[in-house]
Amino acid sequence: MAEINVALSARDSSAPTGKIKLSARNVGVFYGAANALRDVNMDFEEHQVISLIGPSGCGKSTFLRCINRMNDTIPGCRVVGSINMDGTNIYGPDIDPVELRARVGMVFQKPNPFPKSIYDNVAYGPRIHGMAAGKAELDEVVEWALRSAGLWEEAKDRLQQPGTGLSGGQQQRLCIARAIAVHPEVILMDEPCSALDPIATAKIEELIDELRRSFTIIIVTHSMQQAARVSQKTAFFHMGNLVEEGPTDVIFTKPHDPRTGAYITGRIG
Repeated sequence: MAEINVALSARDSSAPTGKIKLSARNVGVFYGAANALRDVNMDFEEHQVISLIGPSGCGKSTFLRCINRMNDTIPGCRVVGSINMDGTNIYGPDIDPVELRARVGMVFQKPNPFPKSIYDNVAYGPRIHGMAAGKAELDEVVEWALRSAGLWEEAKDRLQQPGTGLSGGQQQRLCIARAIAVHPEVILMDEPCSALDPIATAKIEELIDELRRSFTIIIVTHSMQQAARVSQKTAFFHMGNLVEEGPTDVIFTKPHDPRTGAYITGRIG
């Protein structure tokens, strides 16, 4: 707990009060007959970092995948309820999941650069979505994304070299650059630092804090210290239920539900 309290005091704990970007209402997920997630109700403000915490298998990653409809690709998976983005239900019949995923980027647990050059990794999304009129414009997009991901200075002289040749932390920043190159509105991160060393993790956390100025970021993490360091809001999931959510400093110091306190102090999990 001492480490968490230090992390809370070291960052700006004031919660943004901007407009609601996403709203989940009565969201549930079924895999066949198995109910993996039940009646999740939660709002996400613009320019916040929101951490989803809880034991393995509690439903937090399942919920994260609902937000860009990645669960659509799983046979037998069914999502109920609604998730509204800027007031529009992303599960509506007129919503194209491909277009939605351009608005809602995803960064995975393990760095997964394409087997392409650093340049082509970042340029891939803008190319397929027709976001650049020519080579010069594409160059600008690539440089902007790499700068925004804190990777430009390390990569500018090796843009034609394979992305897989970067270190683990650099690869993850490349994946972040790839995600933001299409100018999404929301970035989802599923355990983005679990495969990284402490130095690379610190760089990613600094980057997350910078990126929230432009994006809404939702992060799944097993590290409560990380949640305390990077997020303004935290939600605790347990056994397929959203137990409670609120400002990070409140969740970690004065949780309302005893299960939250038990998880934070290591009595369950």
